Amino acid sequence: MVSIDRLDEICPLPPLPGQLPRVVLGRRAPAYGISRRTQERRAASGRWPRLLPGVYLTVAPPATELDRWVAALLFAGDGATLSGAAALRIIGVRGIAAPGRLLVLVPPVNRKESTGFVQVRRTFRPVEVAQVHGPRCAAPARAVADLCLTLRRLDDARAAVAKVVQQGHASVEAIGAELMAGPRQGSRNLRLALEEVGWGAESAPEARALRLLRSAGIAGFVPNAWLRLPDGTWRRVDAYWPHLRFSLEMDGKQWHFNGQLWVQGLDRDVDLAKIGVYGVHRPPSALRNATQFIADVRALLAAREADLRLGLDEGAAGITSPHWTTRR
Repeated sequence: MVSIDRLDEICPLPPLPGQLPRVVLGRRAPAYGISRRTQERRAASGRWPRLLPGVYLTVAPPATELDRWVAALLFAGDGATLSGAAALRIIGVRGIAAPGRLLVLVPPVNRKESTGFVQVRRTFRPVEVAQVHGPRCAAPARAVADLCLTLRRLDDARAAVAKVVQQGHASVEAIGAELMAGPRQGSRNLRLALEEVGWGAESAPEARALRLLRSAGIAGFVPNAWLRLPDGTWRRVDAYWPHLRFSLEMDGKQWHFNGQLWVQGLDRDVDLAKIGVYGVHRPPSALRNATQFIADVRALLAAREADLRLGLDEGAAGITSPHWTTRR
């Protein structure tokens, strides 16, 4: 739920009839009883600081972030929609830094050009508008896709997508659809960030990994095995080698930028360790190089078998093999 303070910030009550708003288009000032000459005098004296060409702040500076959002839309005119970081902040995505320049999407017939803190981008695609209280902005999937087009670091794109997905504003599939429909130039980081969680593949990362194992002749594993923990609960792993008490998991869509998810992942590993199971996690990106993936798995299995032969077996460690099943 949006707090009252946050609601007042992003969607303040409109001015009373005839009351001058904080941000106004100069040409609309007469509608509020301000003559063109009075407007020019106030602008010249600094009482009305100019935010953008033809757009003025009618109160004492500095302008707030909301003032900048409103000014950008007033300047851009018909069909203008905020996108990128500004849109994500309006929607309420936590952890998104305020941008230096505001991205505004406009239809092709709108001939406004970028200026000041506003970057105008014409788009032929219809823009889905977010259903939120506040300035007109693009839906989360479009907004984060547009933001990632401007990010030069892959880690920044990962973090932006992670925040949007983890906080429940958009799915990986919805962001992927925006990627496919949008421009290719500048999209590399967004594409890589999505591929790392299994988007755009011919099947789920777990299924692809199991097919690779079988095609390489690696046997002895149980796919989609459930292991029973000491407290009677169950934990599913993607591939389990009972004779080695070794598990392999593909961490698709498991974003660990969220601290709580990271802690939960560590806790699950501790649960498996309590029953003597050595688990390894691999990201979907590891499947890009199938040869290396198979070589890594072979080395891990060989190392685990060597450890057990050294005496770290059920008898020496006093650990009984965990009960497992392939139930779903």
